[in-house]
Amino acid sequence: MSVVLSFIILPYREKVLTLESLYWVFLVRIMVWMFSFPVVQSKVEKKASSCDTNTKHSVSITKLRIMITQAARFVPRATCLIQALAGHILFSKYGYDTSIKIGVLAENGEFEAHAWLEAGDRVVLGESEKDFKTILDIDQT
Repeated sequence: MSVVLSFIILPYREKVLTLESLYWVFLVRIMVWMFSFPVVQSKVEKKASSCDTNTKHSVSITKLRIMITQAARFVPRATCLIQALAGHILFSKYGYDTSIKIGVLAENGEFEAHAWLEAGDRVVLGESEKDFKTILDIDQT
């Protein structure tokens, strides 16, 4: 089944969530390309803290994670950082308190970095089997 047909047959509410996810992943990707990280971080935090939470928990964590991950497939270079930043906005909109974590790992002479999203002590987006050392914790509260 084509992507367009799959979208067409979705219920209205799922279409809205799909478009929201795609919008935020795309917008954050453009912002990361155009601005420095502190500017992007500030804009994302401002948007996340200003979200109207009338829709509190009306969408499950699992559904939000799936939508953001799927949207990232259609946005070039939508890395874990892009997904975590976009996810921070969307999770906040639906009433979840989240924090963005950025970590590093040096293993066998190779350096890796990763970003993920946590709600409480639970990773809600960007799980990894590797044990990254957190170097930056961007908390909304």
